[in-house]
Amino acid sequence: MEKKNTVEVTVKFITIMQKFSHQKKIVMSLPPEPEKTLQVIINKFDIPWKGKLEKSVRIFVRGQHWESFVEKKKSLKDGDEIAFIPISGGG
Repeated sequence: MEKKNTVEVTVKFITIMQKFSHQKKIVMSLPPEPEKTLQVIINKFDIPWKGKLEKSVRIFVRGQHWESFVEKKKSLKDGDEIAFIPISGGG
């Protein structure tokens, strides 16, 4: 079976992250490789990822933390959801 070049994925931007996308969620055609996918999203919405955001936002796919998903060498599938969720401060 031939591997697809892109998959249809819903990307959700929670609270403060909506300032980059100007919407809560968007369906996008993205590469199935997680590393490429993240770069496409960051570039499309001009998200200044390195630095503060990288430390204060968590990304989840299929209920798994992004790093765990990548470490397990999983690929994205049609219908997956990626959520950018800011860590809320407390105190």
